[in-house]
Amino acid sequence: MSSLKPQPRPKNSYRKISLILLIIVIFVIIGGIVAFNLPVTVTTEEIKKPRINITPVDAAKQFNAQNAIDFSTRICELGPRYGGNDAELKAAEMFEAELKKYNISTTKEKVDLGKGRYTYNVIGKIEGTTDPDRYIIIGSHIDSPENAVGANDGASGQGIQVEMARILANANTNKTILIVGFGAEMLWFKGSEAFVNQHPDILNNCDAMMDLNVVGSGENVAPIAKSDLPESVIADPKLLDLLQACADELGNPLIVSEDAYPSDTYYFYKYNETKVPVVQIESRPFKVPAWSTENTPDTLDPDDMNRVGQTLIMATLKLSNFGF
Repeated sequence: MSSLKPQPRPKNSYRKISLILLIIVIFVIIGGIVAFNLPVTVTTEEIKKPRINITPVDAAKQFNAQNAIDFSTRICELGPRYGGNDAELKAAEMFEAELKKYNISTTKEKVDLGKGRYTYNVIGKIEGTTDPDRYIIIGSHIDSPENAVGANDGASGQGIQVEMARILANANTNKTILIVGFGAEMLWFKGSEAFVNQHPDILNNCDAMMDLNVVGSGENVAPIAKSDLPESVIADPKLLDLLQACADELGNPLIVSEDAYPSDTYYFYKYNETKVPVVQIESRPFKVPAWSTENTPDTLDPDDMNRVGQTLIMATLKLSNFGF
């Protein structure tokens, strides 16, 4: 018998076997991860809370006046916000950040004031579920008088807006709600003029523009039926009726007033012959003059903020989901 020794395997063969085994192990590990809790990347749209159905009355009852006053106070702490100064620009940033807290799609549009100055319009969008191409705009202005912190002339309106945003962010609204802070209202409505010029698609499909101006320090919700400076602006009669009906249902006192500046309703009303339906909402009688340096956060009345906020949020939901 011959005694032949077994021949050793080539080194390359061992390397191939090791590589195959390594690949098999990797696939087993990956398969286990997939089967037992693989982390998944989720888009912003997927993690949004589901939209819920809420009645106009229930939405109104959720309004928290203290939340609105707290935000108004923070805005006033910046000082006078006028002519695109640092305080006005900071107020726009704060308004934008507050809307984004509620996962509201928000944009900030630059408004040229000339001579190197600028301000911003801040636009929060709550998209409608069945009629997204129809719009309801809730406006207020970001700036204040040049010599005052403007608690009720500017800041209070923003406070009511962000509290409305908190409630409406996850509500089922048929039409698209735009919550807009306009810059440079005190410079004859520069911010709203820019918005009107830039968004004809919105204005052509706008069912209402309801504007908050000088609220939070009066006894009555006071929609303005007519204003005369610089030219007449006449409130839409159906909006006046709607606000009256909402105030009555909630037990809030309402008086229809005149003798006012038109504020940011002006360019919406002047847009074209068909005219966007507008109404400006104030609180009257004023406890302190609108442009007074006494216009400080301590003059804001929680009951008045509540009356205005409740009435407006109820009117907004009725307009969105039921129409006039």
